[in-house]
Parts: sequence; structure tokens; C-alpha cells
Amino acid sequence: MRREPIVVAVMAVAASSVLACRLFGGSSTSADPTLVSSAPRSGLDERTGEILDLVVPLWGGGVQDLADLRGRPVLLELADATSLQRESAQARYRALVDMQVDRQGEVPIVVSVALDADVAGLPPAWTDDRPPFILGWDPQGALAARLQLVVLPTVILLDAAGTIVAVHEGSPPDDQALQRWLLPD
Repeated sequence: MRREPIVVAVMAVAASSVLACRLFGGSSTSADPTLVSSAPRSGLDERTGEILDLVVPLWGGGVQDLADLRGRPVLLELADATSLQRESAQARYRALVDMQVDRQGEVPIVVSVALDADVAGLPPAWTDDRPPFILGWDPQGALAARLQLVVLPTVILLDAAGTIVAVHEGSPPDDQALQRWLLPD
């Protein structure tokens, strides 16, 4: 069998994609929004309207197939320790879920995927007091490679059918974008 070169090629693509994410994703010490806005784009915007078929490796083991979440809107966040506002975004997503529960509206599922190579880079809330959403962990960057990410964080909003509604690269979506996603016209 000749599977070894394919495995090496896939690992090389994943590694280069993660490197690109780290190069173009800014850093926690940089607050200059022009760095993010001038970064290359992944091309995910061009996939708006397509169904996203993806299997997410979970923190703690196992996998989550996004197809199994159809019927509810999904916020898929991919980020790492260099992503600006990572913990504040997590708090906003928790508040969003709580708000939809209070409204008795369609409660979104938040799938937050850490691309940190080391578990020490994960937010303390993830390992100590898990937030009320699905936690993915992709230290090898396979999802980043598959989605051809070039900037972190990247947030993909899916409707209840699993269709990509919006893509936010370089920063989390603002409250207005989240409201438009949950309450489309």
C-alpha cells in the first residue's frame, strides 16, 4: 500500500494551515484591527448557502458530526490562544444561549473548537467548569486545513438545516449579526 505519502501530505497541509492561522490571526498582545482586516480570507464566504458537512473531534475524546445537530442553528467557532477576545466571546455565546432559552426561541448549539496544540492553552473555564456547549479540540489543525482557514478566530453560523448563513473571520460576530442569524427576516 502507498498510504504513507498521503498521510505525510495531509499532515503537511494541516501544519501549514495552522501556521498560517497563527501568522495571520494576530496575537493576544496586538489590538490593531487593521492586522486582522488585511489578512487573507479563507474563501468560506463563497460557500454561504452550502451545507457544511464536518465531524469535529471533541475535547475529552469522541467526535461530533454536525449533521447530527440539524434541526437547530449552530454557531461553530474555531480559535486558539492567540485569538483576540476568545474568553469574552465564550461569555457572549453563553449569554446568547441563555437569552434564547428565556425568550423560548430556537436555542442555538455552540460548537467551540480549540486549535491549541497544548491543553494548557485552553481557557480555564473549558477544563475546570465546562460551558454549556460542545467543546471540540483539534490540536493537529485538521479542521483548519479542511476549511482552509487563514485567520483565527473563524466563526461559521449555520441555520437549522446545516447551511452556512454567515462567516466571520478575524473576530467574533457582533450582537447584530447574531440576532440576524437567530431571527432571520
